[in-house]
Amino acid sequence: MLFSQKFTLIFVFVLGLSIVPHISAEMSVNSYEDPAYPGRCVIDIPTSVVLLSAGQAFKLPNIDCATIFCISNGWGMLFTCEKEAPPDDCRFSEPLNPDAIYPECCKRRVVCD
Repeated sequence: MLFSQKFTLIFVFVLGLSIVPHISAEMSVNSYEDPAYPGRCVIDIPTSVVLLSAGQAFKLPNIDCATIFCISNGWGMLFTCEKEAPPDDCRFSEPLNPDAIYPECCKRRVVCD
């Protein structure tokens, strides 16, 4: 894949996330390289090894709404829900769909007393 195609793929994904209403993210770019699997993002979880190609995503088990989006060549973006505070005298509900992949797993209701 050419650099411009990779950049376009990343730009479209991030742009898409930015227009989702009421969802904020914390994001980091990390290396998930493994010389045994060149060009892939390698996620080592307790029960198996997950291999991702560029453009694929994987929701990490046992971590609330943490999703890795493989960019290319072993590099990926880790997305988690932003740790924001609800308005005064309000609280967030439990996630509406905690098993969904990011960003759907971040959605919660604001409950005010």
